[in-house]
Amino acid sequence: MLCIRNHRIVSVSSLSSEPGTCVPTAIGHSPGSPGYWWRRANSRNQPCCLLRATLLALLSLATAIADAGILSEWNLLVATDVNTTSHVDGSAKIGGNLTANGGIFSMHGVTAPGNTGLAVGGNISAGNLQINNGGNVRLQGSQTGTVILNGGGTTIVDPTVKAGVTAAFSYLESLSLIFSEMVSNGTLDNGGNLNAVPTLLDGQLVAIYDLSTTDFTGKGQLNLNLGAAQTVILNVTSPTGIVNLQAPPNLIGGFSQNNSSRILWNFPNATEITVNNTFNGAMLAPHADLIALGGGLNGTVAVHSLSNHNAEIRRFNYTGYLPPVPVPEPSSYVLAGMAALAMIPWACRLSSAA
Repeated sequence: MLCIRNHRIVSVSSLSSEPGTCVPTAIGHSPGSPGYWWRRANSRNQPCCLLRATLLALLSLATAIADAGILSEWNLLVATDVNTTSHVDGSAKIGGNLTANGGIFSMHGVTAPGNTGLAVGGNISAGNLQINNGGNVRLQGSQTGTVILNGGGTTIVDPTVKAGVTAAFSYLESLSLIFSEMVSNGTLDNGGNLNAVPTLLDGQLVAIYDLSTTDFTGKGQLNLNLGAAQTVILNVTSPTGIVNLQAPPNLIGGFSQNNSSRILWNFPNATEITVNNTFNGAMLAPHADLIALGGGLNGTVAVHSLSNHNAEIRRFNYTGYLPPVPVPEPSSYVLAGMAALAMIPWACRLSSAA
């Protein structure tokens, strides 16, 4: 663990309680994470210490790379608002407001760290909303209506949820772009059959398809020949940004519920997706509103918004291949860090003169 002494970053092991020393206090998951805050062992250099600590926290947050396990930990990830009348088998993380009329979260188990069944960055407006299996609710905004915590969970006020969702979707947008640029090794024939010669990537055989929504026209089914593939990536673009997955085509063959955790559908340019039937595989559509009219989605769902959630989202969280993804620095963090950096000399002079 690192700390600041006399304007230098030093190891905690070299620190002693002397004037000007900042001591780290853990509130996050790991040293150096944005959840770490700093306190002072002596008040004399407090302005300088706090500004330097703030800068370190901001820079850490700006350069953080989201946990690659996010798609396996969360069953539902939504950047903005959700309107639900259905349920999510696992844990859900929502950046905006949640409007629920009979919705259930972590219905069949909590999948996220910290025993979190539901995390909401905005407000909850609930009509008999339930969180099962002892899952906690992490809420940044306010709550109206009835929220029932089944199994001993609790509601935790958490001012970091929205920022966490923003960081997650910075990662997911980059991931979607990288997937979309991968070289295809699969084909879709006129009969709706998907066949590939998988590529070995980081020890996994990965089948990659480059498709358009126009390829689905007139097809009654899409039949996936899984073959030797350990992961299947289907990149699907739309000329209009609108994706209609209302059957037909039906998903058959390798598109089974049991294979859903190693199949990922990537919709890099989608702005709206409509589903009314069983959908097998993760859905990565960071810019799209999802309209789930019925059936069930077997896998992780990561979308911009979920304006109509009337279909089960089932706990077949994605565990397939993930490429390394550098996350762009959010401009707001960079600007805040620059402002803090500019103020440090003034604060240090002020504290030294005290």
